[in-house]
Amino acid sequence: MPLISQVVSEKLAKMLNLPPENVENEIREAVEDVAKMLSRFIWARQYSFADRIANAAGKETVSTTLYEALRISKSTLDAGQTLDENVRPYVAKEESVKLLLNLLDVDLVSGLEIMRRATVLALSWRGSEKESSEREEGDKS
Repeated sequence: MPLISQVVSEKLAKMLNLPPENVENEIREAVEDVAKMLSRFIWARQYSFADRIANAAGKETVSTTLYEALRISKSTLDAGQTLDENVRPYVAKEESVKLLLNLLDVDLVSGLEIMRRATVLALSWRGSEKESSEREEGDKS
């Protein structure tokens, strides 16, 4: 089942200079990328970013919340610190954030639904994603 309508897909494709059939995959990747960033806050029991995005009624709330999450993730990572004693932050890719913000511009309702999807995904990753993150850390040692 498609995440967005054909009309929205075509508008985004034109904005991004992509074939319309690639837009769906790009959105899925962007959702997973932003969910990965949000999941780190959830693991650290900092639920406010996920809650604010899931309950957002407008683009301003989403963009402000993404800005704050990105800012904290980046500054924490740059300082070599963690969100809590075991959780390293992750900074979502610029392309992912840009695509999702563009989606909100093209179709607010679809954009808000996609952002809610990212928060649900972030909440569901608790075990498997954290375990794979810890394995990656162990592999680097």
